Amino acid sequence: MSFKLMFGAALGALSLQGCASIGNLGASGVAENIEGNAATLNDAHTRAMTSIIAMNVLRARDRWPTNYTTLSGIKSNPTLSLNGSASFSPLGLGNANSPFVGSSANVSRNESANAEYSVNPFSNNDKTQGLLKPIQPEQLENYWLAGWPRETLMWLFVDAVTFEGEAQPWYIDGDEFSAVPSPADAANTARYVQIIERAKAGRVDFGELPEPSLDARHCSPYDPVYLRETLGGATGNVDGGGNRGGGMTETIRTVEALTGRQLVLSEDPRTRAPNEAVIAPDRFNRRLLLCDTVDTEWGFMDSATGAPLAKIRTRSFDDMIYFLGETLRSGTEKEPTVAGGVILFQTYNERGDHAFAVRVEHAGRVYFIAPQTPLGDSAGPKDVTGNVLSLLNQLYLLAQSDEFLRAPEARIR
Repeated sequence: MSFKLMFGAALGALSLQGCASIGNLGASGVAENIEGNAATLNDAHTRAMTSIIAMNVLRARDRWPTNYTTLSGIKSNPTLSLNGSASFSPLGLGNANSPFVGSSANVSRNESANAEYSVNPFSNNDKTQGLLKPIQPEQLENYWLAGWPRETLMWLFVDAVTFEGEAQPWYIDGDEFSAVPSPADAANTARYVQIIERAKAGRVDFGELPEPSLDARHCSPYDPVYLRETLGGATGNVDGGGNRGGGMTETIRTVEALTGRQLVLSEDPRTRAPNEAVIAPDRFNRRLLLCDTVDTEWGFMDSATGAPLAKIRTRSFDDMIYFLGETLRSGTEKEPTVAGGVILFQTYNERGDHAFAVRVEHAGRVYFIAPQTPLGDSAGPKDVTGNVLSLLNQLYLLAQSDEFLRAPEARIR
């Protein structure tokens, strides 16, 4: 038999008697592999960060120190290899019609994807700014406008409330959920829950509170001619919106630094006392005043009238964790703490028939943290653990970003 004939017969044997086949290696197959890898790695990243959050809530419950790490994005470098082999039986006598009977061939495809990531402690700068400083009120406003559940936002974000007409703030630190709360805590909790219920009904808004009137800021006149001709004389302007330009900017900053007060242009004639000397206004009939400084305040307002109901101070991320730890300490697995009609955080010692978002081990015990009350299950208070975990996960991601750490400071002039 010629070599060509034998080679052709061998190829025929491989094609007819091969014991494996290669799958689809086209664009569609590659896309499916990438899709599956991306979804798997994304799920792993989310579960890892949620476990870190849940672990710290349990540590806060037991008064252990919290500890956070930064988890880099997980990447994968998939590899694909093709392997083939063939074995041929010796050419026997008398079997010229099928000389490769007993021969075999196989082709296989091997895929591997090794995930790469890093877990590092927060740097001192990031920890101070991203975890321990109060979260910017703008973040709460963003979630509020996005339609997140009001009870989740108001319990988790708000550290202290100063009700309208009162000077002293009420601190929401978890003591109000103890077995025997103080009378003041019980009364203030009821007032706060009432605001939450009104917010859920669309009758309360969150945002920047109106600034106090100029009369309340103890304003006194300041001569714009003196400011212009004596303290610099450069061109520039100060308008009612606080816009400054030219060489006047440094002059105004100097005046405010020296006096500890704020320069304001106003058209309000009520700011002139009866015996006050008349100082010529500028060409826009505005008067330059030195007033007590004010900080931008945030809080809850009546949706219909805009009247302030309460001003608030926001929590830091770490304070959110400790607050949830306090709620866990105040309750039990069978009787969790109910905050304003909802369960903010709940754990289980057994999986049972529940669906769970995360499983963590702490102090030698395993805890299962449930997503939240299943749809249609209205018995008892609503469990919003799923909403809380989702919100904390997003804030934890933001705490690791430069944009979050450099959140702008809002100031209305």
